[in-house]
Amino acid sequence: MIADNYLDLGWSVLPVRSKAKEPATWLVKRGHLDASNDPFQVAEWFKNEKLNVGIACELSGLLVLDFDHRNMTAKSWEIAKEVWCETMAVMTGDGVHLYFTAPQGLNMPGKLADGIDIKYKGYVVGAPSIHPSGKSYEWNGKLPVEYPAQLIKKKEAKQ
Repeated sequence: MIADNYLDLGWSVLPVRSKAKEPATWLVKRGHLDASNDPFQVAEWFKNEKLNVGIACELSGLLVLDFDHRNMTAKSWEIAKEVWCETMAVMTGDGVHLYFTAPQGLNMPGKLADGIDIKYKGYVVGAPSIHPSGKSYEWNGKLPVEYPAQLIKKKEAKQ
């Protein structure tokens, strides 16, 4: 099943519409708030293998940096160099997600810089989902490392 790898990591997942980024609301009325790590519930959702899989970030103890290269500035690329490390990365249809472990209850800004969003309170679409562009999300096979707290603190200090 598409979500098994994430369940094995103890993460909470949700069904996402096929070739899309929106929750399958006929199965999860409240979107990522209904995410689960219950294998029976998840198996029921993913009987239709054509669904994409979403990962509830905070609930799974994750913080994900979402890089959209189309919107990045020179400053964004400098920040990217600071945070790029040996962590879980997923190539998306138009960028990359870097996954980090993070405790629940953090107060995170939604954006680190132009073209770099911080996904924490919501969810991300995970591999091997199909992006709306038709490209598959691809996982580099690594596990997340601890989030770059010093970088987030620098961002918060500037606000």
